[in-house]
Amino acid sequence: MRDRDVQFIHEGNDFAALDQYAEAIISYDKAIALNPVDAVAWNNRGVSLDNLGRYSEAVDSYDKAISLNPDYAEAWNNRGIALDHLGQYSNAFVSYEKAITINPDLAVVWINRGNTLVSLGQYSEAVTSYDRAIMLNPDDQIAWNNRGVSLEYLARYSDAVTSYEKAIILNPDYTEAWNNCRNALNKTGRYSDAVDAGEKALALNPDDADAWITRGNTLDNLGRYPEAVDSFDKAISLNPTNAVAWNNRGVALDNLERYSEALTSFEKAVTLNPDYTDAWNNLGVARGNLGSYTQAVNAYEHAIALNPGDEVMWNNLGVVLDNLGRYAEAVDSYDKTVSLNPNFPDAWNSRGLALDKLGRYSEAVDSYDTEITLNADNAEAWNNHGNTLTKIGRYSEAVVSYDHALALTPDDADIHDNREMRSA
Repeated sequence: MRDRDVQFIHEGNDFAALDQYAEAIISYDKAIALNPVDAVAWNNRGVSLDNLGRYSEAVDSYDKAISLNPDYAEAWNNRGIALDHLGQYSNAFVSYEKAITINPDLAVVWINRGNTLVSLGQYSEAVTSYDRAIMLNPDDQIAWNNRGVSLEYLARYSDAVTSYEKAIILNPDYTEAWNNCRNALNKTGRYSDAVDAGEKALALNPDDADAWITRGNTLDNLGRYPEAVDSFDKAISLNPTNAVAWNNRGVALDNLERYSEALTSFEKAVTLNPDYTDAWNNLGVARGNLGSYTQAVNAYEHAIALNPGDEVMWNNLGVVLDNLGRYAEAVDSYDKTVSLNPNFPDAWNSRGLALDKLGRYSEAVDSYDTEITLNADNAEAWNNHGNTLTKIGRYSEAVVSYDHALALTPDDADIHDNREMRSA
């Protein structure tokens, strides 16, 4: 009877090795029918159920194995994995702790424990868990890779790169580690190295649309805009409904001053995802660049409706309203901008210009004063300050402002002319 029981377990294991999990479960069930107290059969049955995505049933199987053998460390570990799949991270952590108490030398349990800690947002503790796994098995590429992920969450990007590089040394074909290394290199500003890492990942998996997008982003950061466009085009060829690829393609085209093409890209992005705030904002920028200010207003209003707390979009709206001669509305937009971010110097300068056009000169001067306090190196603001002071008869102060502007841009003929007229 027992020999037949073991035979069915082996048969189930053979099926599982071939990824034939449903057949494996039938074999384990036969073993359990012959010997219902075989903890191994219950555990292995749970593994196959987990591989079929039947996680709750898998937990039940592991519970049965553990009830038969409370010191079954592997069953506790597997139970933790199934609970992770169910999103029950705290319960999974308890399972891993129990497995470690029984056998603290199982590296895989320390890795799984670290993964759960990441899911719980406990990144420092996760690093410690991966360190323990690496101490037990220094050649575990997964431990090194996952350690890097936790370090990234802690903003320890250089340390993360080191971890990913170790994983890659252990397995040069580890696509995930190459992708993660590329991302961490981007965050350290090592864009050229990031491109190289991304190329390695794409050589291993050239059909990864997200990897092509990230490559495009990195090339954009390097100012290699035509190559960035090519990367986004490749991503779009793999996944034509990826709104991020269309948006980022538009950004690269905008950087190339190919505004009409950028406009088409942004329009595609918002068609695919009408709630894509950045794409609506970028669409506004593209329309503004093409002189379609009324349409730009519409785009910015869409963006602001989705995210009313973004000061950049309020500022952008103010710019196009100003271009339309809607100065009072522009001032309202700039007011909203500086209420969200009082340290936004460009908004104070633009607000001053709009107030000047409305004849509200004293308020304009105050706006320039704030801008200059925030950024004393803005020659345009000093010049604008001088122009408005002139309009209210404060000529000597205007000359001082022009002098500040000329100290910053001594070859600006317009500012020289302004100063000469006021000092004459």
